[in-house]
Amino acid sequence: MFLIFAIILALYALFVISCITAWIRYKPQVNESASVEPSLSLVVCCKNEATALPRLLSSIAVQIDDIDEIVFASDHSTDSTFDILQEFAVKHGNIKAFQTDGYGKKNALREAIARSTSQYILCTDADCVLGRHYFELVRRRLSTDQVDLMIGGVKYIDNHTLFGRLQALEFSSLAATTMCSALGKFPIMCNGANLAFSRRIWDKAQNRLVDTEASGDDIFLLHYIKEIKGSVVYFKDIDGFVETLSADTLHAFYNQRKRWTSKSRSYTDVQTVFVALLVTLTSITMAASMIAAIFDSKFILLWVIKLVIDSALLIPFLLFSQQKYLIGYIPFLSVIYPFYIIMTVFGGLFGKFRWK
Repeated sequence: MFLIFAIILALYALFVISCITAWIRYKPQVNESASVEPSLSLVVCCKNEATALPRLLSSIAVQIDDIDEIVFASDHSTDSTFDILQEFAVKHGNIKAFQTDGYGKKNALREAIARSTSQYILCTDADCVLGRHYFELVRRRLSTDQVDLMIGGVKYIDNHTLFGRLQALEFSSLAATTMCSALGKFPIMCNGANLAFSRRIWDKAQNRLVDTEASGDDIFLLHYIKEIKGSVVYFKDIDGFVETLSADTLHAFYNQRKRWTSKSRSYTDVQTVFVALLVTLTSITMAASMIAAIFDSKFILLWVIKLVIDSALLIPFLLFSQQKYLIGYIPFLSVIYPFYIIMTVFGGLFGKFRWK
C-alpha cells in the first residue's frame, strides 16, 4: 500500500513541478505593432448583494472613464441591490442596470453579455474590489496581442480570522495552479471574477456551452477555446488582481465549493479532467496515509513530502500575490485539505447547492 501511495504522490509531484517550471520559464511576449485599444464592457451579475456592492462601486467610480460601458444584471434580488445599481447608473452615462428575465447566475451572465456592445467582455463579481488602474491595465494587456481569453488573478480580502485565512490559502492554491498552467500554455482553470474574452469567440462558442450545469460558462468557454487552438493568456500583474470576499459561514463556503465542483461532471478537456482526477486521488491517498500513520509511522513521510511539494509552489505565489501572512497556515491546511477535497468532490457530484 505504501508503494502505491508513493507512486500517486510522485505523479502529483510531477504536475506541481511542471507548474513551477512554467512560471520560471515564462517570458511576456509583447506585440509592439499593436496600437488600437479595443472597446471594453464590464458585466457584473448580482443577487442580493446590497451589502457588498458599495465596495465594488467605489472601486469602479474612481476609474469610470477608463471603461466603455458597464452592464449590471440583478437576478431577482429581494434586497436593495437593484435600487443601488439604478442610483449608480443615474450618475454615470456608461452604465446599464436591469432585472433579468430568467433565473440563475448563468442566465444573468448571458443576458448581460447580450446587452453589452464592446469588442471585449470583462467579467467580475458583485463582491469584488478592483484595483485603482484595473480597467487601464486590462485594456493595455488586451491591445498587445490577439487574445481570445484573458485569465486574471483573484485573491481574498484578509478578514483577519482563522476561517477566512484558511479559505484564502485554499483559494490561493487554485489561483497558483490557474496562473502557472496558463503561463505554461496548458490552462486548466479560470475564474469568472477576473476574466476577459472577445465577443467574437463568445458568439462562436454559444452552442458549445453546457446548459445542464448551473454555472461554469467561464471554464466551458476556456475548454472550447483550447479545442479550436485559440489564444489564452494570463494577466500576470499584481495590480491586475481582483480582491473578493471569503464566505462568512462554513455552510456558505461548502455550498460555493460544491457548486464549483459540480460542473466537473461536464468537463471534456483532457488536461482538466486529468488534473481533477489526480488531485482527488492524491487527496484520498493523503487522507488514507494520515489514518494509516496511526498504525505505521512511515506513512507520515508521505504527508511531509506533499507538504514540501505544495510549499514549493504556494510560498512563491503567496509572496507574488502579496499574501505572505498566509505562509504559516500551510501545515495546518495540509492536514485538513485532503478530507475537505473528498467531501467537496462527493458533495459537488452528488449533492445539492444553490447560487444565493
